Amino acid sequence: MFYPAEMQKVTVGIHRRHAASFLSALHEEGIIELTPITGDEHLLHLITLVQRDEIRQSLASAQARIERAVEALLDHREELGRITGFFLPDRKSPVPAERSDPTLLLKVVDRYNPVISDILSCRVRRSAIHERIARLDEEEEHLLLFRCVAESLPPREPSRFITVRAGLIPTGECEDLNALFEEEGISEAIAHSACRLKEEGMIAVVLSHLRAAERVDALLRSRGFADFTFGDHGSSVTEALEHIRKEKSSLYQEDETIQNLLREKGTEYLQLLAGLGEDLGIARDAVDAAALTGSTRDLRLYSGWIRSHDLPLLEKIGDLHAGGTMIYRAVPGKDGDAAVPVAYNHPRWLSPFRSLTTTFAPPRYREVDPTFFIAPVLVITFGVMLGDAGYGLLLALVAAALLAGPARYPGSTRDFSFILFACGISGILFGILQGGFFGDLLPRFFGIAPPFAIIDPLMDPITILTAALLFGIAHLNLGLGIAAYSYIRAGDFRKMLREQGVWFLIQPCAAILLFAFFGWAEIPLPLLFAAGAGAAAAAGLILTFEGPLGFFSITGFLGDWLSYTRILALALATAGIAMTVNILSEMIGSVHPYLLIIAILFAVAGHLANFLLQALGGFIHALRLQYVEFFGHFYEGGGRLFQPFFTNREKTILLEDEP
Repeated sequence: MFYPAEMQKVTVGIHRRHAASFLSALHEEGIIELTPITGDEHLLHLITLVQRDEIRQSLASAQARIERAVEALLDHREELGRITGFFLPDRKSPVPAERSDPTLLLKVVDRYNPVISDILSCRVRRSAIHERIARLDEEEEHLLLFRCVAESLPPREPSRFITVRAGLIPTGECEDLNALFEEEGISEAIAHSACRLKEEGMIAVVLSHLRAAERVDALLRSRGFADFTFGDHGSSVTEALEHIRKEKSSLYQEDETIQNLLREKGTEYLQLLAGLGEDLGIARDAVDAAALTGSTRDLRLYSGWIRSHDLPLLEKIGDLHAGGTMIYRAVPGKDGDAAVPVAYNHPRWLSPFRSLTTTFAPPRYREVDPTFFIAPVLVITFGVMLGDAGYGLLLALVAAALLAGPARYPGSTRDFSFILFACGISGILFGILQGGFFGDLLPRFFGIAPPFAIIDPLMDPITILTAALLFGIAHLNLGLGIAAYSYIRAGDFRKMLREQGVWFLIQPCAAILLFAFFGWAEIPLPLLFAAGAGAAAAAGLILTFEGPLGFFSITGFLGDWLSYTRILALALATAGIAMTVNILSEMIGSVHPYLLIIAILFAVAGHLANFLLQALGGFIHALRLQYVEFFGHFYEGGGRLFQPFFTNREKTILLEDEP
């Protein structure tokens, strides 16, 4: 829990006739991160590298095809409303699957190819329909604009001597095109136009002799002229519009028919195809993994990283799926080896908080894992900063709704929702202790004194400030203590004394001097002199070890400590804004009875805004105290997360795994 899991570098050998079964079992269990066998240089002269099977390309092609079909079916499945669908997603039961080799999977794909082809054809046809409708919409818009200047459409076939162009000039001014032609010396062209300055621009029809066509085109291009496009829909605007509307209606009907067909196929085949696509992906990963291995005449050799506590499971897999032919060698990972992956070793209650550690940086192998320290400190400091039972209840309800809906299944969403739920419960508890329930709602409007209230941040901020500073110095010294322990564990006592020992010396000395300076306690003169000498010696050592920059280390430590005053600042902000909302609501409601509804709406909106602002601020600042102030004294991170060779089935379940 305090350190990542112990890792072992294993080299496994089995008889080659069991290779497929053994690799499939490893894939399902997900206990080994496979590495190329070429990394074991001492084996290279004994083995032949396994080549990637050519069937991989067929698997990838089939998977991509099925995934496109699944996407088409997902787009047309029957769903609840967006909000209901988000909080109560419809997740089907996994499809039963069997261990099968790639060749058998491709035969299954061949069996469903007609269905897949139908689905993809429907998808292609829908895409064509949408493109055609978009084209018709554009033509309809052009026709409506052209109607401003004429009812009859220009001839579609080019004339022997005359060119006709109709289009739009999107300028900020309406120009007299005929006058413009005259200025440019173009006498063989004439224009008819209508200005719609406040809308699209100027609609124009230009007739010119072929001799002047190039000059007319150049002039129109300089004005941003865009040609209208008219299809073969008739000779008049009215006739063309009627033809377009009929065609669009027919296309919409066809599109609706295709959608209904896709919904029917989705009901029948969606789960099956989704499961088949997942099986193909798993088979493709297995083919890729096989290419990492090596082979001798009788053995297939695998290399990778495994958690020490999974070695018995590896032996069990060897007995069941390698015919008892498995042999292996395990070598423990070494401290400081960047190649060793990091696997978290957390109890179930702590697991959701690992994402917060990973967001900063995973620990290095055998470095202290700070997740255990993040969890309680984050939850407690957030609760004090929020300090309102009403807001905490809202947050807990939102998190519970997420856990009951979209966060029901393992993943980052579930982890984050669990963290929010824990923070919400903390907000409720500390809100009760701080007497906050939507600010001073209970005493102000109902005359009820908050039960179990111990301290009010607005009435007694000094107590919270003192507690925050005491907590801060303890938290910082915990970080220093972890760093000191790590150095002692590594046998580097000198570095521990230089980097942590001086701080353990200067802090009590400085505390004695502060107590004496502010008159908080009677300090005997010998102790006062000793404290002064100790503080001076510690400061001198810091400056000696770090040079002039040591001054900034001292001020930096002081700044880190004072950062914990943000706990008081956010607690005051939550209570102060909530009380202000209540006061303003009371004032609005007291003006006239008819304004009571407005006062209630104002209170709801104000408290909702304050809840969102303070919950976000409290979480960010509570996390900042971990990442900046706490981690800065002991944690480096930079490890590489363990990535086991694992099927991670979501849409399928092996028949042997079914309960």
